[in-house]
Amino acid sequence: MWHCLCHFTPSETDHLLKFEIMSIKLIACSAILAIAFTSCHQTKKVSTIDAVPTADSHTAQNSLDWQGTYYGVLPCASCEGIETELTIADNANYVLIQQYLGEENSTFTTKGSFHWEGNVIKLASSNEGDSPKIFKVEEGKIRQLDLEGNPVTGKMANLYVLTKNGNSEVEDRKWKLIELDGKPVEGSADTHFIIFHSKNNRIEARADCNALNFNYSIRNKYVLTVSGGISTQMACPGQQLEQKFIKAIEEADNISVNNTSLSINKGRMAPLARFELVK
Repeated sequence: MWHCLCHFTPSETDHLLKFEIMSIKLIACSAILAIAFTSCHQTKKVSTIDAVPTADSHTAQNSLDWQGTYYGVLPCASCEGIETELTIADNANYVLIQQYLGEENSTFTTKGSFHWEGNVIKLASSNEGDSPKIFKVEEGKIRQLDLEGNPVTGKMANLYVLTKNGNSEVEDRKWKLIELDGKPVEGSADTHFIIFHSKNNRIEARADCNALNFNYSIRNKYVLTVSGGISTQMACPGQQLEQKFIKAIEEADNISVNNTSLSINKGRMAPLARFELVK
């Protein structure tokens, strides 16, 4: 507790002077008490602008599985559309590939870094003076924003969305080969299978003794692209079946999945191969 020690010496000769002196000392004492009271009860104010989100704050950066590759065709004022593939990595680097459809020699690749602003990422441009491309990160997709960081609204809104590549129902699971070219396949899950590894976009497969490997991508959950097939060169009893399996994987352009069943297909024709989930 604060105490103001104020001592008054009355003047015996001049009552008016006594009153003025007492008034001055009372005012001084009150000021001291006011300052002390303010010092004891003052609290530090934190600006909401400068406040930094805590580790428990839910943002797209810490609550979504945002790393990966996103694909879509964005609107174009002077062409049929801009086929766009954007890869963002957890080291804050990106690779942007854009092709202007209907135009020759119109594929452009840009690499660089990006930074977060809340739930939004801004791609740094390597060309001085260019405005950064801005995307809002959402569940399983990213949405391109305008130059001021606002979403496009109206009928065009969904045309500015890129969907994350892959399909969690299919990838990182082991599928046993049970049918090829419409004919049943006999074999175990160890010798006749396919696995789509999402971390490195690699297909691991077997149809007898050789290890088969391919690169792949899955766009819009069901559109499949396969490339770069390689295999070991062992002489296998089921080599003919193996060659048919390799051809089926290389020709497939889409997949179908239903709980424990998977098929790889070409167009809308009958499935090239069917699989069942290995539990």
